[in-house]
Amino acid sequence: MKSVCENRGRLRRVALLSSCYLVQDIGFSFFFLALVVILRQRGASLEQLALVNLAGFAWAGKFLLGPVVDRWSVRRFGHYRGWLLLTQALMVLALLCLLPLDPVGDLPLVLGVMVVMLIVAGAHDVATNGLAVRLLTPEERGTGSGLQIAAISLSIILGSSGTLLLYAHVGWEAALGVLAAVTALPLVFLLRFREPPGPSASGPASRALLSLVRRPGIARWMLAVVPLYLLGVYSAEALVPAMLVDARWSTSRIAIVQGTLGGLASALAALGTGMLLRRVSRRRALRTFGFVQALLLLFLLPVATGHAGNGFGATVTTLAVILLWAANAAALSTIYSCAMDLARPATAATDLAVQLAVVGVVRLVANASGPALAGQAGYPPLILAGAALTLLGTVAATRWARHHHPHATALHVVAA
Repeated sequence: MKSVCENRGRLRRVALLSSCYLVQDIGFSFFFLALVVILRQRGASLEQLALVNLAGFAWAGKFLLGPVVDRWSVRRFGHYRGWLLLTQALMVLALLCLLPLDPVGDLPLVLGVMVVMLIVAGAHDVATNGLAVRLLTPEERGTGSGLQIAAISLSIILGSSGTLLLYAHVGWEAALGVLAAVTALPLVFLLRFREPPGPSASGPASRALLSLVRRPGIARWMLAVVPLYLLGVYSAEALVPAMLVDARWSTSRIAIVQGTLGGLASALAALGTGMLLRRVSRRRALRTFGFVQALLLLFLLPVATGHAGNGFGATVTTLAVILLWAANAAALSTIYSCAMDLARPATAATDLAVQLAVVGVVRLVANASGPALAGQAGYPPLILAGAALTLLGTVAATRWARHHHPHATALHVVAA
């Protein structure tokens, strides 16, 4: 009987967190992937599209909300549950506010709603991560991280290509209505959920941030290990769309390989990694997925040298892109698990938000620098440099893990 109750409790936790992760990137992917396409099709200028990207700073600064979410709450609703109930309702309301607006004619209002929703979605993201640390046992964190990456992959598909497909067939209002309905899904679980009590943060917000980076190994993890581990892969991935276009791939073919097949492979890989992390150490997972990513980058050389238009080169490139997306999802699941291990219960939202912000910054730097450097040096040198940097990052991550043991069962890792 006890085992049955434990399994039911685990399923409820998984369902709640999965639903929250499923919607947390819908707004981001809608505004930056779907809305940009809609605006351009409706005749918006490049300067107007630049305003959409400028509004993205509201999302990039979400880690600053961590101390606020950790410290303040309405206790009768539960600490993180209260934040999630509020942000869920506001995200749905923001999408509904877009229904009567014309995306081009009312662009200033659309951008205003966009900024508000991105800030609210950032608070939702931070609160979800804090709740995950509170709810998941150490042995469940690998599964939780895998579910997070898988749900985010599906979230991006829903917010981008899914919304564009709806827009093409049923129009702006109906597409946003469906998006709002999907965004409201976690409320079904949140209204029936009772959050267990836990410690709350105290003291100035700056103290939580400074105390995190002062802990042994944390500064090296955030400022050296994670950037080295991801920068090479992200820089190479940023070149893939341009390389495929230069190889004369059609838009639909690129969308299917990168968006649909790559997204599904990422989701499956993340789920598989979540189960794997219950059996293997974080150190072994970081080492394995790092080496796999470095190897797969080398299989991008055919498209980098212009030999992937058709035939064997095209087949190799297709498999390399899909498998690279999957390997990166597995690596991210492991990094997120390590971040959970390093988060302190009283400041879980802050600790996770700051660590995951590093991942976001690395991706932004790679997306900006990769194409620019390739324009000067060409694709092949950048692919080779990315593979070499990934190998270096894998060695750094393995050595760091050997000394700091970021495994879910290492209880001293999560000590304050």
